[in-house]
Amino acid sequence: MVEKKSLTPEELQQKIKELAPEWKTGENEKGLPFIERIKHASVYMEGIDFVRKVAEIAEANNHHPDIHINYKRISVRYWTHSAGGVTLADVQMAQKINPMF
Repeated sequence: MVEKKSLTPEELQQKIKELAPEWKTGENEKGLPFIERIKHASVYMEGIDFVRKVAEIAEANNHHPDIHINYKRISVRYWTHSAGGVTLADVQMAQKINPMF
């Protein structure tokens, strides 16, 4: 099991660059960092199928993202609530679901 310690901003940038360069960093309304990737589906049901596949991987790894569906635009965000930021486990999950995009 990966230690769930929040990465420093420098560590986060390095890990994103190494493992999940398609993902972007951001901060939520509480100022907590997250990583995010957006999927643009061609039709609504394609987006729903995408969410199902991501959910299966998340469930198998017991590490779940925030997923927001806005018609054909799906946002997937990872951060670890208990760590108050992005952990190595979050970046590794981003790497695991990258093929779904």
